Amino acid sequence: MARRADVPSTSFSVRVGARARVRGSETVDSRARRRCASSTFRSSVPARASIEGKEGRRKGERYLRESAGVKPGTLGGGRESAGADGSAEASTRARSKPEVLAPAGGWPQLRAAIESGADCVYLGLDALNARARASNFTLEELSEVVKYTRSRGRKCYVTMNVLVFDEELKTAERLIRGVAKAGADAVIVQDVGVAKMIRELAPNLPIHGSTQMSVTSAEGARFAKELGCKRVVVGRELSVREIAAVKAGCPDVEVEAFVHGALCVSYSGQCFSSEAWGGRSANRGQCAQACRMPYGLVVDGDLREMGDVKYLLSPQDLMAVELVPELIDAGVGCFKIEGRLKGPEYVASTTRAYRRAVDAAWEATQRGCDVDPSELLTNEQRIELTQVFARGQDAEFDGLTPGFLEGPKHQRLVRGRAPRHRGVFLGEITRVIRNGRASGEVMIRVRDGVEMKRGDGVVIDRGAPQDKEEGGRVFEIFDSNRQLVGGKGEGVTDGEYTVAFGSNQIDFDRVEVGQLVWRTSDPTLEAKLAKMVPTEQVSREGFRDSVAIVVRGALNEQLVVQIIDEAGRTGEGRTFSALESSQNKALDEKSLRKAIGELGGTPLVTASVDVSALRGIVCDGDEAPIPGKGLYISPTEIKAARRDAVEALLRERRTGGPDRAEGLANDEVVDALVRNAWWGDGERKSQTSTTAATTKSVRNDEASISVLCRTRAQAEAAIEAAGFDEIVLDFLEVHGLAKAVKLVQDAGKTAVVATPRVLKPEEEQLWRFYLNLGADALLVRSAGLLRTLLDLRESGSEDVPSLRGDFSLNAANSIGADLFLRSGLDRLTPTHDLNAEQQRALAEALGPEGASKLEVIVHQHLPIFHTEHCVFCRFMSDGNSFKDCGHPCESKSLHLRDDRGADHLVLADMGCRNTVFNAQAQTGVDFLKMFLAAGITHFRVELVDEPAIVVRDILQVYADVASGKKPPSEAASWLSKLPDANGRAHGVSKGSLEVKTEISRGDLRPTAAASREATKKRASTASKPSPRRTR
Repeated sequence: MARRADVPSTSFSVRVGARARVRGSETVDSRARRRCASSTFRSSVPARASIEGKEGRRKGERYLRESAGVKPGTLGGGRESAGADGSAEASTRARSKPEVLAPAGGWPQLRAAIESGADCVYLGLDALNARARASNFTLEELSEVVKYTRSRGRKCYVTMNVLVFDEELKTAERLIRGVAKAGADAVIVQDVGVAKMIRELAPNLPIHGSTQMSVTSAEGARFAKELGCKRVVVGRELSVREIAAVKAGCPDVEVEAFVHGALCVSYSGQCFSSEAWGGRSANRGQCAQACRMPYGLVVDGDLREMGDVKYLLSPQDLMAVELVPELIDAGVGCFKIEGRLKGPEYVASTTRAYRRAVDAAWEATQRGCDVDPSELLTNEQRIELTQVFARGQDAEFDGLTPGFLEGPKHQRLVRGRAPRHRGVFLGEITRVIRNGRASGEVMIRVRDGVEMKRGDGVVIDRGAPQDKEEGGRVFEIFDSNRQLVGGKGEGVTDGEYTVAFGSNQIDFDRVEVGQLVWRTSDPTLEAKLAKMVPTEQVSREGFRDSVAIVVRGALNEQLVVQIIDEAGRTGEGRTFSALESSQNKALDEKSLRKAIGELGGTPLVTASVDVSALRGIVCDGDEAPIPGKGLYISPTEIKAARRDAVEALLRERRTGGPDRAEGLANDEVVDALVRNAWWGDGERKSQTSTTAATTKSVRNDEASISVLCRTRAQAEAAIEAAGFDEIVLDFLEVHGLAKAVKLVQDAGKTAVVATPRVLKPEEEQLWRFYLNLGADALLVRSAGLLRTLLDLRESGSEDVPSLRGDFSLNAANSIGADLFLRSGLDRLTPTHDLNAEQQRALAEALGPEGASKLEVIVHQHLPIFHTEHCVFCRFMSDGNSFKDCGHPCESKSLHLRDDRGADHLVLADMGCRNTVFNAQAQTGVDFLKMFLAAGITHFRVELVDEPAIVVRDILQVYADVASGKKPPSEAASWLSKLPDANGRAHGVSKGSLEVKTEISRGDLRPTAAASREATKKRASTASKPSPRRTR
C-alpha cells in the first residue's frame, strides 16, 4: 500500500494505488492556477546548489535571452496577468478579431483560400518545410504570392517548420533572406537554432512557433517567446480550457490553434515512427503515415479478435466550427485549418465554414451577446465538410470530431474502422440483385438528411479492413415502383432505392446485404466549389472585402472618390474635369451611387457611400433642387475616378506593408553563429571526415555509460552492475520513485530522474514534486519545464540540481545545441533525427568542451509514438478517460502487432499519455569508436521491458565494445537474441543511427490533389487541337 508521504502535496491531484497517476483537476479555475507563484517553492525547499554553480547558471539564463536577440524581461521576474480582472471578457475586449488561416499547398489552393475569405494563408517553399509532398512554391514565386495576398488585404506566412541540420544552415539563411525580401508576414519555425538565426539575420521578420515545438503550457509559450516567437501554435491535444490557461499564463504571446483537418496521433515534434521504419522523418516533412496502418491488439501475449477494428492509432479528423465562440473566449487569435496536401475544393469549403463562424461569433462578442453554436453549422454545411474530406467510420461517426478540444473522449476519437477519406455516409444495402458477377443492382436504404443523385461516386464498405472496397458511379436510380428518380441535379433521400452502376464497375459477388455505402464524390458540390477556385485573379463567386466610399467636391473643383478598406488603407481617384453648375442635369445621390456601382470585377464590395462632403447635389429625401445647388459631371468620368481609386487602393495594399527586409544583416550570419557555438580553447578546427576521426587515439576508460530504467527491478539490477555509476529513473508510476532515488544514492551512484515529455497547464506545478525527490540531476524533456527550472535558478533557488536535456528538445544543429547548453544544461542528447555521422559532426562543431557535454543513446527501443490517445482506455475498456476506464494499464501488458508480425510495446505514463516503443531495439555498437574519437564520452543504454536478469549483461556488452574487448558484430549478434516481455526476439538494427540518404521530394508519392491536377492538365492538353502543319 502506497504511503501519502511518497507523494508531494501540490496543486495537482494524485490517485495512489498499484500505479499512481498525476492528473490535473478539470474544475480548477485558470485564475487560481495563475495565483500559484514560484515564490511558494523558494521558501519551502532547502538549499542544495553551490554559490559558484548558481552564478554560472544565471549567466546561462541571460545567454538564452540575449543570444536569441530578445530583450531581458521576464525570465526571472514575476508573472504577467491577462488584465486587471483577469477575465476572458476583459481579454476579448482588448483583442483584435481572430484570423482565419488557410493552407496553400499550391496556386489553386492559394486562390481558393483568398476567394473563400481567409485572412491569411500559410505555405511552404521547395525546401525545409513539413509538407515535402505538397506542390509548394519556389523562392522566386514567393514575391508574386506576397503581392497577390497583399493586394487582397491578406497575410502570407511561410513555413520552415522542420529540424534543420548543420549542412543545411546556409540554405536556411538563403531562404530566410528571400522570405524577408519578398515581404512575407511571418515565418513558422520548429528549430530553435533557426529561430535564433532569424533574430540575428532579419529582426523585422516575425516568428511563429510551430506546433512542432510541442507547446502545451504557458511555460512552453514563454520559452518560445524568449526565442523571439510572437505567436505559438499550441498542441492539438489541448482542450479549450487548457488553451485558455496557456493564454492567461502568457498573455503577451499570440495563440494559434488548429480547428480543422487531420489529427496526428502523436504529439507534433515527438513522432519517430517514420524515422524508425521508413528511413524518413516527420520532423523533416516526410511523414510515412504509420499511424494510418492496421495493428493487432496483443494483451498479455495473446492476439485479441477485434473484428473490423484494425486501425488502432488512426484518429478521425478535427472539426471545431461549433466551438469557435468558446475558442475566442479562450484567447485564440488565429484559427488554423490543416491541409497543405489537400485540394482547392477542400480549402474553399473549410475556409468558408470558419469565415462564417468567426464572423458570427465575433459580432456576437462585440454586441455582448451569446451565439448558439448550433447556428454556426447547419446539417447541410456539416455534410459539405464531410464530403470534401472525412475519415468516416460508420452510421454514428462521420469522421469529424472536436478532437481533444472537449477533453479526452477516447471512445470517440479513434474508432479504428477506416483510415482514409470516405465522404458522406449514404445508407445501408438491403438487397443485392445479381445478373452475373459484373452486372446487377443493389437496393440502398438512404438515410434522412443526405441526398443520392445520378453521377454520384459511391464506395461499398465490406466490413473487414483487409477486404477490397467496391465502388463506382451511380448510373440510374429507381423508386419502389421502378420509376426513374434522382435526375440531373435532383437527389433522393430517406427511403429505399434501387441503384444501377455502370458496367464492370462493381464485382457483385463481393457485395452483401448490410454493408454500408459512402458517397465519395458529389459532382454537384464539386461544380459549386470549382467556382470558388478561379484561374484568374478574382472569382465572381468569391469572398470580397467590404469598403467604404467617400465622395467629395464642390463647384469648379474635381470630384474626388476615396475608397477605404477595413484596415484603413485608402485609394483615391479624381475626375479629369471639374464639377460644373447645371439646372437640368443636376447630380442626385441616387445617380451618383449608380455611377460608382458595386465594384464588380474587383476584390472589393461597396459597404457604404458617403456623399456628405459633396456640396451641391440633390440628396435623398430632398423635395426639390435647392436653387444654385445643382452640380453635374458625366457618369463616365465618375466611373473612371472610381477605377483609379480602386487601383490606387490595390497598389497601396501590394506595396504598403511593413518592410520585412529592414535591418537585414549584410554579412553571412550562419558562419558567425557556428563559430560562436565552438566550445574550447583556441580557434575552431575544420571538420574532419569520418575516417580521419576514427583514427584518433582514445583512452579506453573515457566512456561513461548510464542506464535508463523503467522498473524498480531494472534499477536494482543496474545498482549491482560494477562500473556503471549513473542510473536514470524513468518510472511510469509516482509511487516508489522517491524510494528508488534514495536506493541509488545509498549505493553511491548518481540518481537522475527523467521528467515527462509533455506537461499540460494543470501539470505545470509538477516541478515541485521532481525537485522534492532530491535527485542528483533531472533529465528534462520539455522546453516548458526547462524554462521553469531556469527561472527558478535565476530567481535564487539553490535546490535545482544538474539539468540534462533529452532528445525531445530536438536539438538538431550546432546553433540550437549551443543555445541549450549555454542556457544552463550540463548535458544534452541530440534529436533522434540525427544519424550517427551527423551526431559526430555535431560534436566536432561544438568543440572539445561542447562534445563532452553531449550524451548519445547507444541502445534503445525508439519511442515511435507519444500520444494523448490512450489505447488501453479505448480498446480495453468502455470508458472515455482516466475517470471511468477502470485502469487496465495497471494490470495488463499491451503490444501493437504490425503487418510484419512485430509487437510494439505500449506504456502509459502518469499523465495517461501512451508511448509506443519500437519492437526492434537499435544499437550503436558500430559507432562507439567513432563517437569516442569525436570527443563524445557520455552514452546511455535505455531499457524498456527487458527483464532484470539481463540488465548487467547488456551494460557489460557496451562497456566491452567501448573498451575494445568485444567486436561490434559479436555484440550485435548477442543483443539480437534478447526476447521481449512475451518471449519474442525481434533482433536489433542501427535504426535512426544508420547513415542513409534522405528520400528526395521527387521520389515521394504525390498527393491526391496533385494527381488530380496533373490529370486535368493532361486532359486539357489532349483536348486542344493540334496545330496545322504547313507545307
